[in-house]
Amino acid sequence: MDYRHICTAATIAHQGLRAAHDAANDLTGDDDSLEGKANLLGMRQLLFRHIMLEIANIADAAGISRAIYKDHPELGEMHAALAKAFEFFKYIRNKFVGHMVEDLTSKTFEWIPHAYSTLGKTDAAHQLILSWFVLETVINTYTDPTTGHKIFESETDLNYPPDRTRFLNYLGEAAEGSLRYAALLIEVTAGYVDIPDLKNDWLPLAMKAGETDFEYLSKKR
Repeated sequence: MDYRHICTAATIAHQGLRAAHDAANDLTGDDDSLEGKANLLGMRQLLFRHIMLEIANIADAAGISRAIYKDHPELGEMHAALAKAFEFFKYIRNKFVGHMVEDLTSKTFEWIPHAYSTLGKTDAAHQLILSWFVLETVINTYTDPTTGHKIFESETDLNYPPDRTRFLNYLGEAAEGSLRYAALLIEVTAGYVDIPDLKNDWLPLAMKAGETDFEYLSKKR
């Protein structure tokens, strides 16, 4: 197990999630114009997307950390409580936030024909609407063929306040739980890393750094 990698990945994801979560909570707007409101909503959605991305990245780190749960059962318990949310936001990242797939586009225009009214538009309001439609669609596609929707009890309509609140509350709870999990994972894995003496071993470390040969990072599974 590469504890250094897990610790690094968890640290970066924790920093990104905390920054986006705090910014979303602190975001305010005093511009009551239509453009001002569109920009504010666009920034909120951008932060929501980043929160989902970082939850998924923490989920990736969790997926390669299971071997340490035997000695640190509290991590295993936290992971178990977050398991459904981890899979949900990994799905959203893989289909929408990180890489938008063609099938999601097709399903969006099938589910919300009004999406056609946004095509070709470059203003913030229309682009925000289309992004909102796609988010709603990807949420609704997270289904099981036999049991239906895997997270919520019914289809999600983000323009319907109870549905929107239901999703945002779920996102917020997942973000806070992920922050707690990642913080503990960072602390635990750092204890297993063989950290060099940066004062006494600086010369050989610097010489090795100078010999670094950069090459394209191939994709590994």
